[in-house]
Amino acid sequence: MILETPLLRRVLILADETADWKVAGLRQLDRLVLSIQQIAAEQRRPVSVCVWWKPEVNADRRCLPADARLSDVQVTDAAKEFLREENTVDLVLSTRLCLFHNGLKDMLEGLSGSAIVMPESGVRWQDQLAAFENTMAAAVTLQQGTPWQVLSSRSEIRDCERALLRHSGKTQDGLVSRYLNRPISRAISRQLLKTQLQPSTWSVLIFALPFCAAFAFLQGTYLGFIVGCAIFQLYSILDGCDGEISRAKFLQTEFGRRLDSFCDFVGNMMLAICLGFGLAWQAHGPQALGWIYIVEGFAAAVLIGLGEGIVFLRRTRGENAPTKKRWNGMLYQRHHEFLEKSGILFLGENFAWWLVALTKRDMAMLAFLIFAIVAQPEWSLHLLLLVSAISSALAGNAFLRPSTAVVPQEAS
Repeated sequence: MILETPLLRRVLILADETADWKVAGLRQLDRLVLSIQQIAAEQRRPVSVCVWWKPEVNADRRCLPADARLSDVQVTDAAKEFLREENTVDLVLSTRLCLFHNGLKDMLEGLSGSAIVMPESGVRWQDQLAAFENTMAAAVTLQQGTPWQVLSSRSEIRDCERALLRHSGKTQDGLVSRYLNRPISRAISRQLLKTQLQPSTWSVLIFALPFCAAFAFLQGTYLGFIVGCAIFQLYSILDGCDGEISRAKFLQTEFGRRLDSFCDFVGNMMLAICLGFGLAWQAHGPQALGWIYIVEGFAAAVLIGLGEGIVFLRRTRGENAPTKKRWNGMLYQRHHEFLEKSGILFLGENFAWWLVALTKRDMAMLAFLIFAIVAQPEWSLHLLLLVSAISSALAGNAFLRPSTAVVPQEAS
């Protein structure tokens, strides 16, 4: 995707002792340069970055980023040569600036796109820092809730980490995720960010939870259904941590997205099948009417697999959602066209928004736990079958009707 924001070519970073401060497990200077890398990759043009160190910073502390992900950014600390080549820069940043997820993109869209002319001689580092701080103060005045924070002391890092994780959520979050799951997962992620744990490793570690829940379901008891649904609710909460870690540390990868989707897919199928067997044992086994639950569980699993298979085929055909609606943020790109061609929008966008919100995975997991507590676990299976059938039908309808436009797939 080509950015609609002004082209970024040359960036000057004012670095002082804050360059080595770690926020959410990532060095401040590295966070700035990785943010620039994101912009460079999207605009498909390299960016030259000059780190201008404060004169008082010792030479042995002047460490430049050396990350393999910086494929589109050339970093130097030769400030005089950098400014001698061309006395204009497109953006001036400071290592005191902590950027949240997509914060630099929002900054470029909100600030003036004109180049900054640097004095040919006599410019002082401290004067340039004062100019940067004035620009940031003006930006905050014009735009409340800016996705960044200017740090003045180490004591502010803790609050900055909380704010950074608040901005690391996804617009696709459902109501339960937004108001229940995310506050818990962020508190856990904040501790995980202090470690070297990779997001994909966390995805694999918590994948043991669906197996524990499946074992609980197979007991076919009241307590077993409660424990199983509670474990799936816990899995839904912890499943948000890998994305929060990856966005906070710029570790988003296609492999991580596919691994997360695969684990969710397998977990949903296990939920359907094991819930069906558990209900059968509760109904005194398949020899009674329990076989109906087994068939229902397998049917739900097949429909879940069918829906995901259609999504995969559409992705290989290069098809995605062609348009954006007011409720665009609630949906992943792959789901847009399902609603566009379903006819549901005939009932109004408000109805479509609430339909999506009430049938999302986070809402379903909480509802399943409530059904288990009130001793009605069979309703979880009935609703799972109904929702998976509708989702597969919408996916099939979209698959049979080719797109008229292509929108890039958004990483989770």
